[in-house]
Parts: sequence; C-alpha cells; structure tokens
Amino acid sequence: MIKITACVIVKNEEKCIGRWLESVEDYADEIIVVDTGSTDRTVEMVKAHKAQLYSFAWTGDFSAAKNYALEQATGNWIVFLDADEYFSPASVKNIRRILTGLHPQMGICGVMCRLVNIDTEQNNKFIGATVQVRIFRNTAKLRYYGRVHEALTIPSDKSVELVKELEIIHTGYTAGIIRKKIERNLKLLQEKIQDNGGKITPRDYRYLMDCYYGLGEYEQSLGYAEKALEQAEVIQDAKDHIYMIKVSSCLFGGKDYQTVTAAFDEAIAACPQVADFWVMKGLYLHDQKNYLEAEQCIWKGLQQHEQYKLTPDGVADNLERFLPNAYMVLGRILAMRGKRAEAEKFFIRGLEVQRYQPRLLRELVQALRADELPDDDIIVVLNHLYDKKKDARFLADTFRGQLGNTIYLYYSHQCGEKTFEDEINSFLAARRFDAAALAASDRLDWLYKKGIDAAIALDLPQDSTLRVLLPDSYRQKWQEEVGRNE
Repeated sequence: MIKITACVIVKNEEKCIGRWLESVEDYADEIIVVDTGSTDRTVEMVKAHKAQLYSFAWTGDFSAAKNYALEQATGNWIVFLDADEYFSPASVKNIRRILTGLHPQMGICGVMCRLVNIDTEQNNKFIGATVQVRIFRNTAKLRYYGRVHEALTIPSDKSVELVKELEIIHTGYTAGIIRKKIERNLKLLQEKIQDNGGKITPRDYRYLMDCYYGLGEYEQSLGYAEKALEQAEVIQDAKDHIYMIKVSSCLFGGKDYQTVTAAFDEAIAACPQVADFWVMKGLYLHDQKNYLEAEQCIWKGLQQHEQYKLTPDGVADNLERFLPNAYMVLGRILAMRGKRAEAEKFFIRGLEVQRYQPRLLRELVQALRADELPDDDIIVVLNHLYDKKKDARFLADTFRGQLGNTIYLYYSHQCGEKTFEDEINSFLAARRFDAAALAASDRLDWLYKKGIDAAIALDLPQDSTLRVLLPDSYRQKWQEEVGRNE
C-alpha cells in the first residue's frame, strides 16, 4: 500500500490553512507543514490538526523552504499544494486510486493536474487554468529550484503523466490578495537578478513580464513580453501565455487600432491552436463597432475551441473566461437582425458559463421584454437559472433602480431582511414616490439626531464642522440639548 505525504509551506495563512488541512486529511497519510514566520493564528490552527509542524527561517527563497519540507517527508508520493489550493471534491476520491495505479510504473515520476484559478470575491469567477506538476515521487532527485517561481526538476530519463481526473482549485488570485503577492515576487526577482550580477535569464523576462502586467504597468510588461519572445528557451513552454500578455498589454495599455489588431494577427499566426485570440479579437472588433468581422472572428474561435477541447492540451483550456462576453456579443448581433429568440439562447448560454454577470443578465431580460414577455414569466425563466433564495441579493442588485420593476420587487422580497436602501428602492420600483420621500426624510432625521448625540458625547463646540451640515432647525435642537445637559 502506498503512503501519501501532503506538504505545504506557510506564512500568515489563517484564512486558507483550515480548508487546506481539511482537504488533505481526506487522502494523505502524513501531513507536513513548514512555517516560515507566521504572526497570525496559522500555527495555532495547524496544531489543532494531525499535522507535523516545522519551523524554517525565511531566507527569501521559496525553493529552500519547499526542499526543507521534502526532507521531512516519508511517503512514497508527495502532494505539494500551496495553502490557498485544494483538490476539487470530485478529485479527492481519485487521488489514491490513481497513484496506486501509477506506482509500479517507475518511469513516471510525477503527475500533471489541471489548476483552475478562481476569484472568491466575485462568486468564484473563473480567471484561468493551467497544468502543473503538484504530485510526484518522494526521491532525492526531485527537488525545487529557483528563488521565486520555483520549479521542480524532472530527470531527463523520467516522465510525468497528465491525469485529467484531478483538478486543483486555486483561490490566491482574488483582487484583494494578488497585488501584494506580485509586489513580493517582483522584489524577490529583482534581488535574484542583482545577486546574479545584473544578468537576466530567459525565464526572468517572462516573470518580469507577468509582474509588471499584474501591477498594471503595461508598457513595461509589453517590453518584457517582446524580449521573452526572443528567448528560445522560454518560447517552447510558454509561447501562448507570452502572446496573451503581449496582446493584453496592447489592449489595456491603450494602443491604437493598428497596433492592437497587428498584435492579434501575430498571436493567431504563432499560436494557431489557441481559440482565445480569435475570440478576443472578435470582442475587440465589436467594441470598435466592426460587427460583421467581430462575428466572424468569434465564430472561428468557438469552432476552434470545440476541436481543441478534444486534444491532450485541452485540459488547460482557458476560453471560459471569454465565453460569457462572446455569447453576449453574438446575442446582440442576432438581436440587431431581429432574431430575438436565437439571441436569448446565446444570453442564456453565457449565463450558464458564468451566472453572476449583471450586464449579461440585463441583456437577457431586455431581450425577453422586447419579445413582449411579461415580468412574471421572466421571473419563471430566471428561477430556472438561479436559486431564488441564495441568489436573491445578486438578482435584486442587478435590477435595482428601475421604475415599475416587478423583477426587483420580487427578488428584493426574497432577500429577507431589508436594508434602508432596499426599502427606498422598493418604493421607487413600485412608483410610490411619496413613500420613498417619506422614508428618506425619516432616515435623514435619524442621521441628524445621531450626529447631535455624538457631538454632545464628544463635547464638540457649536462652531464645529457638524454645524455646517445641519439645517437651522437641528442646530437649534443641538443648542437646546446642550442647555438641558448643563
């Protein structure tokens, strides 16, 4: 029977480590956690689980910390995920079975898995996917190298197996987290280059490109992308990604139409199997009001995507991030032609990929109304796409602020406890302007009184800033209250 060791290095991971521990306990026989200097509750949380906890003084080198963890492992196979990563529930039950089957095949030293990046701050929105080796045999020949963007060495006489049944979920790309990580990685990368006498390796160009792109410094990311494309070593395993950053840097960097379309054409020629570039070009052309060519490009990309999914490389498919907008554009173009029923189907297809897309949802409802479908029937359609209780807040927020809006009123009611804003919007949606004005007046009266109470508690002078904000009648109340307290 094989023994599986789960490893992780951590520092201040109290938000993630609990989920990581619960996930690995379902498949690991041994759990190794290496702490590199946490000051939050990470260590305390690890001690509450059946994990072996080690301390490692941080040296600014991710490989050193990971290799230290490997030295503590005694299992036949290592599963090395980051603290903000975990296997999907469907994958967990397959891990031991798959590794047991691969164990006798000594020529296979590792397993490649699909890694899906999601943004938990945006309803688990799909950001992108890649393929990485996160499971490998416990052998001294397999060690990490690289201070940052560390990679596992794979002996030339060994191979890795792509296993489609295993999928890793990565939550570390949320907007609130990613910038700090990028700034940290850029600093480590610059230190590494400085220690190397200022010499930039081929892979450094790629990682510098990624860092500056993530920081929104598109001119620099474009420059490093072009330098990376000149490096034969990097091109072989990252060509698609580098062209993606080059095209995106042109787009977000505000380059002119000729430059952007030339970048798309170059990427399509260099990466003919990648459907993303066709779809992205179509979306860009739609924004430029070139609807005919936009439609052609998007259809080309979708057809190519269907073929790509059937290939071994299809496991790293990334087109999902563009599909909702692609379906929305096709729906718009069909609606322009008066083909509303077909347009509605494309809007629904987009929402089936990513349900929490307010703009796409509003387009669907607009098309249904143009088809003279009553709001009551539209609500029936929406209840097939959404959970009317769990998704009520999203649905109410999407349709807020529209007069006579039965859809807003319905989902606002499903939200349960209402905020003041909900109350006002409900009155407006019902065209009860008098009630909305009265509720707003009551709220303002409450706020003025709270301000006066706070001013008295803090002993603010009568000529403070609050006096300017209060109407005359409330200034008088303030003076009266001060007099009574004296």
